[in-house]
Amino acid sequence: MTVLLHQTTVTSQHKVCRTKRQSSGFTLLEMLAAIAIFSIISLSAWQIFQGVMTSHDVVLNKNERLRQLQYALLLIDQDLQQIADRGTRSDGAVTEQSLFSDSQMLDSDDEALALVRYGWHNPDQRLPRPGLQRVFYRLRDNHLERQYHHVLDPASINVEPVTQVLLNDINALTFQFYLNGQWQDSLPGDGTFPQGLAITFEMDDLGRIERRYLLPSSWQSAL
Repeated sequence: MTVLLHQTTVTSQHKVCRTKRQSSGFTLLEMLAAIAIFSIISLSAWQIFQGVMTSHDVVLNKNERLRQLQYALLLIDQDLQQIADRGTRSDGAVTEQSLFSDSQMLDSDDEALALVRYGWHNPDQRLPRPGLQRVFYRLRDNHLERQYHHVLDPASINVEPVTQVLLNDINALTFQFYLNGQWQDSLPGDGTFPQGLAITFEMDDLGRIERRYLLPSSWQSAL
């Protein structure tokens, strides 16, 4: 009986020791392994999140750039589709030529264009100005700029134009004119109007953009 009781006591003590070891928690090696796995998962999740945010920013920048390009082309379309044959008034006389293009005008870093257009909105003729507007396009400090005056003949009163920056990061701006069945780089000096006009500009991100326009076949004189 004494031997049996001793064996039972030893067995009970052994079970208690095993239970204490099993409930004592993780070992240091297990903790290090868990921390390493958690760090790898966190790093992967951060890289995925960072990639998503970067892609989102790229898409937003591209969309904004395309919106700016569409707005610039819309203004150019409206100006050229409503172009008017109206020269510059100087000393009481109006010049025969109303469309000008040159690389030495308007302080442009490349070529520039000057024209007169119809359709300048003036509700009920409330503003003291005509419905005609003198418009200029030029390249300045890598900006495609559109300029206009509040008066039709600014040279007579020496006023500065209003400048709109249409596009940034533009490297070149050129114009071509369709005359006598072919495209030419310059306008004749006799006031002859082209049948077509092409505008080309180089963008850093989108490359070369070219737009060609069929100008009105019948030029209405606007005095």
